[in-house]
Amino acid sequence: MTEMILGGQITSALTTFAGLGLALILEGDGAEHVRLGWTDAAEPRMVVTADRYDDDAISAAIHRHATACLAADSWIGRDLQSQPWKGGSAVFSPRVKAPKSVDHWQSLQAERLQGIDHELYDGSEPGYGIDLELIGALGEPAYWRFVSNDPRPDEGASRWEMKTRNQGQDFVTNRLRRLARFVADRDVTSICTGLSGKTLKDEAYEGKRSDESRTATGLTPPRFTDSALAWCALWGISCFPVIHRTTGASVTAGAVPIGRFTPKHLVLPVFVGPHSLDRWRVVVASEQVVQAAASTAEVAADVPSADALAAEVPARAWLTAHGVRAVITFRVHVSDNSKAPERSLGIGRLEVMS
Repeated sequence: MTEMILGGQITSALTTFAGLGLALILEGDGAEHVRLGWTDAAEPRMVVTADRYDDDAISAAIHRHATACLAADSWIGRDLQSQPWKGGSAVFSPRVKAPKSVDHWQSLQAERLQGIDHELYDGSEPGYGIDLELIGALGEPAYWRFVSNDPRPDEGASRWEMKTRNQGQDFVTNRLRRLARFVADRDVTSICTGLSGKTLKDEAYEGKRSDESRTATGLTPPRFTDSALAWCALWGISCFPVIHRTTGASVTAGAVPIGRFTPKHLVLPVFVGPHSLDRWRVVVASEQVVQAAASTAEVAADVPSADALAAEVPARAWLTAHGVRAVITFRVHVSDNSKAPERSLGIGRLEVMS
């Protein structure tokens, strides 16, 4: 067993998401004893390991995964065929053009259920189950959400699905599919060097300026991002479950304030040394990780102070008992474009558990 050391800093949310996504893909590939965590160093690095998987084997697993996602019957390739989409939006994008009638909603739900049934009962490729993990974590258009008779379909989507919907674009069609193609077209060596940060190839934005790149899809400010690293990071969304509610926007793990449609912050735990993906996922989705950050200077203004003071000490004790060394908070930046607001995460602020 060797270590895959990912490129990227601890203060970039993309790096944590990429580690989580890579670990998920490896488990889907059949790898055993998958572990991930940060090194204990002045400049920590994210390390992912699995039994009998060296860097080349890990990169080959990423290549197999991206290639499988391009198969004709892949959920990523399914498009909404009925009105008003007419093949122009993906079935499993959580934010698409809003249905205009009950018939439209019924068509959308029928196509989603058909796709999910295929994954449940017809999936034959190794690792197909991780597809359901991402489908669920992305959320879905919220047919149940209305405010004063005003439909709010986007309130059922994950807050960490941040594809800007310029000209009706959607996450699966215009980001996930394209990245799958870019990664599948690479050889194993270029995937490996992209993951490790030795090279940076952003195929979608070749010939463009760095600040024009949206490959990171909000997990960093606009900048060139390697496609293989971004592919893993977007699969990391799988580790942030969405809980739907009838009384407000769906709740996304790690988002502060809890349940707000446009959160102010993302809060992530920091594990030092190898930990299982299950351990990461339990803590990522916990209320304690948000409570532990509630009194930090970055988050305090967005959380009621009385609640923060009451919950902080036991939350930090719980996190420490589960192996968490620190938490990182990332401010959510939102552009002033009212028609297609762009969200992105800033530089993380690290606070060590005490």
